[in-house]
Amino acid sequence: MLTHFYRPITFVIALLVLTVGYTTAQESVFKSPARGWDVAGDVNLLWSKQTKLELAPGEGVWVSIPQRKGGVDDLTSAMDYADVEVELSYLLATGTEATLYLGGIYPFVLSDSRGIDVPTAQSNGGIGGYAPRQEVGRAPGLWQRLKIKFRASQFDAGGVRVAPATLVSAQLNGVMIHENVQLLAPEGVSEKPKASVRIKPLNGSIAVKDVHMLPLADDQSDRERNSPDPILINADVNTTLRSFMDVPGSPRVVHAISVGHPQHVHYTYDLDKGKVIQVWRGGFLDATPMWHDRGNGTSRVLGSPIYFDQPGLTIGKLASQTDAWPTDTTGTGYKPKGYRMDAQELPIFRYQLYGGAVEDSVRPLSGGEGFTRTISFRGAPEGAYLRLAAASSIVDQGKGVYLIGDKAWYLKLEESGNAKPIIRDQPTGKELLLPIRSNIRYSIIF
Repeated sequence: MLTHFYRPITFVIALLVLTVGYTTAQESVFKSPARGWDVAGDVNLLWSKQTKLELAPGEGVWVSIPQRKGGVDDLTSAMDYADVEVELSYLLATGTEATLYLGGIYPFVLSDSRGIDVPTAQSNGGIGGYAPRQEVGRAPGLWQRLKIKFRASQFDAGGVRVAPATLVSAQLNGVMIHENVQLLAPEGVSEKPKASVRIKPLNGSIAVKDVHMLPLADDQSDRERNSPDPILINADVNTTLRSFMDVPGSPRVVHAISVGHPQHVHYTYDLDKGKVIQVWRGGFLDATPMWHDRGNGTSRVLGSPIYFDQPGLTIGKLASQTDAWPTDTTGTGYKPKGYRMDAQELPIFRYQLYGGAVEDSVRPLSGGEGFTRTISFRGAPEGAYLRLAAASSIVDQGKGVYLIGDKAWYLKLEESGNAKPIIRDQPTGKELLLPIRSNIRYSIIF
């Protein structure tokens, strides 16, 4: 990720110093030791104990866990900055509240904000009385990525402020949530030309990793030049849109349908493969590429997507549990049958496969925590399996809960017909398979 930063030669030395520090315990980034903070190699939040972070030996992750005795110090940067670019990943336990201070005094909220329909200044990503544009935070136990560009107040030779502090931009999980926000110092607090960056735990446990802090260059800008006015589609009610959809690292999906919900969680379904290819939280769709000028038929998600792109169908037929997953529809008899709408104007997808009939429905969970998916396969042949997930890592947390990828999302198996899931190794990572014996229902939580 350091290769993403391009700086004048004057910043190269600082970059090298931070890189060396990060490879150990990030001692070059933060002052150490900090009371109430531990250094670990990794952290884990069990689904059954969502307020307690478990630590793994090693270095690279700073962790604050409330203790019965003694307080917790702020995790403070080793250097003071004027204009600064801060990038880090953070993970929260259930109910955690923490504050990241820019310029030493301007609070940026890091919190578990699940279930909030309309974000406020106190929501995850709020700052200085301003709510984030979208609520795109992740569930507790999942890593979130934050990138901030901050300019400090400017003073003349006499110490008089001539320009206010500005949050140039803030991106959370790849989504712009603030841009060009002028910040006011709290009443009675003095501003400084330079100050530290601090993380202050308020309630609950927080982990931080992959931290980079660099002086902000003068030519930084996140605004697209000469771009057309966007054509945005909201999902104030259940909404569907057919379009092309581009997913990183895979061919364009040309028979995609995106389904939006007022709970602010949405997904895209590939009608050619019978699979969910992505889910996201936040805004619904930007249809500018499809409808501006002549258009190219594509739409873009407005929120922060989690991709499920993987070759082949959701359902496959295997002669043995060691067989490779089928990569295309050859020999499967796959035939899409479109979809029908239920009473809530939500689609139930239908297709034929291996001589049987499949119905697939995806519905939002209460509180916007994710989705529940129900698959019915009438006439399923012997050896039919559902591929629940394919990722670099799949960890069984017990009681039907699996942590997928680098703490990217949870899968919770709700109904399996007494079939037992199988985690197996593949050349590209792990696969989670389930023999199909009856209807299957599971939740996607992110």
